[in-house]
Amino acid sequence: MDSAVVQMNVRIDAQLKDAGDRVLEKAGLSPTKAVRALWERLASFSDAPEKAVELLFPSEGGPVSSIEAERVRKLRVAQEGAQIVARSLAKQGIDVSSVADETPYDELRERALMERLGERGLDR
Repeated sequence: MDSAVVQMNVRIDAQLKDAGDRVLEKAGLSPTKAVRALWERLASFSDAPEKAVELLFPSEGGPVSSIEAERVRKLRVAQEGAQIVARSLAKQGIDVSSVADETPYDELRERALMERLGERGLDR
């Protein structure tokens, strides 16, 4: 390892530490090796930090990450925006249901891919 080494100090419940140490010992690992492996794993999620949250809190009852909270907020805003547009169109006498595309996602994706292939002359 070419980089500087740092020492980490954490506070943890004594019974939890003892239980964890017993499991690590049975697995042939030291606490240092376990923490180093955890940090290496976390570092591998630099482009997808929500995966770190899933790794650390796999149960549905785990904390909601700020990324997930932001995703939910954006979805809510998009839905509100769609409702504003629908109301506006309705005021203009335009039936929104007649312009809504109910095509399944897989079919839309297939069409888009075929269109791209066609643009390149590869659709045959």
